[in-house]
Amino acid sequence: MHVLTQFAEYVSPGHPDRLADAIAEACVQHALTVDGDALAGIEVAVSTDKVFVTGRIAAGPDGPGEADSFLPRIARDVYAAAGYGGRWSPDPEQLVVRHDLCCEPLGDGERATRAFSDDQAICVGHACGDERTDFRPPAHWLALRLGERLDTWRRAHAADQLGPDFKLLPVIEERTDRSGRPRYAWHRLILSVHHVEGLGFEAQHRLVLPLLAEVCAEVSAVLPGLEQFDPARLHLNGAGVFSLGGPFGDNGLSGKKLVVDGSGPGVPIGGGALYGKDPHKPDRRGTLRARELAIAEVRAGAEEALVTLVFAPGDVEPEIFVERSAWTHGLVGV
Repeated sequence: MHVLTQFAEYVSPGHPDRLADAIAEACVQHALTVDGDALAGIEVAVSTDKVFVTGRIAAGPDGPGEADSFLPRIARDVYAAAGYGGRWSPDPEQLVVRHDLCCEPLGDGERATRAFSDDQAICVGHACGDERTDFRPPAHWLALRLGERLDTWRRAHAADQLGPDFKLLPVIEERTDRSGRPRYAWHRLILSVHHVEGLGFEAQHRLVLPLLAEVCAEVSAVLPGLEQFDPARLHLNGAGVFSLGGPFGDNGLSGKKLVVDGSGPGVPIGGGALYGKDPHKPDRRGTLRARELAIAEVRAGAEEALVTLVFAPGDVEPEIFVERSAWTHGLVGV
């Protein structure tokens, strides 16, 4: 029997890189409320209790407003939504928000050229499977499902013990039986989660194992075989104590989680980030369109599809390249 090993990763909204992404995206949404044709290119860095924003927003005949009038509220709302405040530092209301953000009106000449690509770009979209996995590779869908469930459960039941900063990495094995139907098995589940000081490993396991068993039972309806989870396969906080997390534990930058935002580590990425860019920019609109086209190919009967869009500066429409095949999405034969 042939065995394929798959890997993927999930990064929580409270991770420093995700905080930076969310602030960048909220700046774009602010620009779009002012002007649907707004031009926005935003980069964000976070560290300890500080947030730094740079880039440009051009919107409307009068501009999007002074950055000092909207940036601090955006950053504080993002941190609060991710779960910071109270036990988990930094306190959103105490953030120090600095910027070098150019805020100005959108010129008539710029508005007239919004339909044209303002840069070169390679944009990749991938699809496989079916709607049950959102047309994503099994491990990538599993990572997203586990991560979202863990985040929801943590907020509702363990926010006093487990913090908003966590990452998980499932490793699963796919075996195809004689009928051609795949079955799955756990190889390993790596989880690093911010916790209160003094919470020992045994207590951490007691918290998360019941949830993992519950989610495994749910996902096995889509990926049969995963309902059998051996606690010995959980690698929890392997680096040791993780009581200093969030932006106090590590700095964060926007645009670093391209693989998580794509289809996982086995599928090529174009290289452009989604967050912090207005919908006219090719990195964003091209990536979303490539994914839509790939899904359409699978709905039409392809087993898997990889769609690549290539933009040159000044293009209205990209060149489109489509691969329809049993794409291996980086699986490792064992």
